[in-house]
Amino acid sequence: MQHFSSPPYLHPTEPHQPLSVEQQEWKTLWFFNLYRIVLSAVFLITYMTDVAPNFFGIYDPKLYIGIAIIYLSFALFISLIIYHRSWPLNVQVLSQGMTDILAITLLMHASGGVESGLGMLLIVAIAGSSLLTEGRTAFFFAAVASLAVLMESILADMNSLFFSTNYTQAGLLGATFFTTAFLAHTLAQRIRANEALAQQRGVHVEYLSQLNEQIVQHIRSGILVVDAFHQIQLCNESALRLIGKTQTTERESSLQALLPELLSPMNEWKRGRHSPSHLFRPEHGEVDVMASFSRLHRGYSMSLLILLEDATLTTQRAQRLKLESLGRLTASIAHEIRNPLAAISQAGQLLQESPELQPNDAHLATIVVDHCQRVNSIVENVLQLSRQREPNLQVLELHPWVETFVEELLLQRGLDATHILIEPQQQNIKICFDPTQLHQCVWNVCENALRYSTGQPALRLIIGMHAESLRPFLDIQDYGLGMSEEVFKQVFEPFFTTDPQGTGLGLYLAREMCANNRATLHLLRNSPEGCCFRLHFSVPDKDH
Repeated sequence: MQHFSSPPYLHPTEPHQPLSVEQQEWKTLWFFNLYRIVLSAVFLITYMTDVAPNFFGIYDPKLYIGIAIIYLSFALFISLIIYHRSWPLNVQVLSQGMTDILAITLLMHASGGVESGLGMLLIVAIAGSSLLTEGRTAFFFAAVASLAVLMESILADMNSLFFSTNYTQAGLLGATFFTTAFLAHTLAQRIRANEALAQQRGVHVEYLSQLNEQIVQHIRSGILVVDAFHQIQLCNESALRLIGKTQTTERESSLQALLPELLSPMNEWKRGRHSPSHLFRPEHGEVDVMASFSRLHRGYSMSLLILLEDATLTTQRAQRLKLESLGRLTASIAHEIRNPLAAISQAGQLLQESPELQPNDAHLATIVVDHCQRVNSIVENVLQLSRQREPNLQVLELHPWVETFVEELLLQRGLDATHILIEPQQQNIKICFDPTQLHQCVWNVCENALRYSTGQPALRLIIGMHAESLRPFLDIQDYGLGMSEEVFKQVFEPFFTTDPQGTGLGLYLAREMCANNRATLHLLRNSPEGCCFRLHFSVPDKDH
């Protein structure tokens, strides 16, 4: 991650964290205890308000009301234990299951035994306890409940407490208990297996999600996802770097605010009037960017995926192909041009030395020689461009290199130190460039600037670091009269020059060498007070 104060996702959402198996069991225990509180409260309140069925507590009212109060108190107490998780889960399930069996059996006994129907509530207690236990514990609850119902029936029959004792109903109730325990236990096993599988898949999905996010954020290509209303849903770090930003604001949540240059080409592409790729220069960026559009279908909605690529690499590949073609062409014709050119130049020089030559003819001979030299210079420049080798990229300290370069330039041009000023805005800036090609590139730009500069100082070289993209730059500022609109449009065109003695290849060669070294050269400012050319350099890799 670079220096981001906010994540590159403009509309982030917190991922949903599923509950673990243990958390789900505690949650189930809490809801089961809530049922216990409601059930015990119904037993007590309906009896005290005299709205309960007439068989509640018909045999032993005191026992019924006492057990109901104890049962409700126990349920409220257990709710605090569950909230604080003071006891282990298995201990709580065991104690609550046994308490349910004892309390419901006693309430059933106080209400007339098995025939009261309250024994059916034991099925719910056994089912709930079986869902929260494993193995033989579920059948243990069923056995204890069956024995409790059977013992209650035997005790009532021995003491002739009720008019009739139904052993058959007690046996059927016991069989129901074991069936319920078996079904609940089987269901609980399947639920746990599904939960474990879901949790395992959830971990795998989370891993894939994090992996995808890492890929999206650190891929060299910029990625923008735009919805149907042109709102940006996703913007990775590479996209922000290419458009010359380190972070986004709330105001830049739409494509219109973040990249207005892409809005019109995108709409034209949607109508089928534009190619799926568009080359542009972001307002705050330093490099040309190639934008590619494609559709993303998500259910019934459709979004737009915009891939942003640094066009420097594409330009560099195209430059190599162009140089190869140019090299084959110039190699085949340079010999044919130079031989007759050398003969013409030599003949012109001999003609100039002839004592019988008239002054007017001598002037014409001088023109011939001068233009021969100019044509030879053009051929040399074209050959140099076509023979451009693979750059020997090195890490250079920009400030010391500029100081050494300026000393040489002052010596060659016969200037003093006041003519060229160096302004380092930041120290210890490192760049990645071929030293020989960097020298020639900066020399061509400075020669061009000195040719038209009329102020004092003649040049100002500014060294700095771009605040948004963190890319180093070198500004070459002259103090001439600026360029006309016509010159401005053709300043980097080959063979275009306003100097009769120039070849028109200086700035063109400089820009081509920059492209060959993953750098850019462009006219930053053109005004009546002078022009400023900016060289944007690539940042050295970590390996350097």
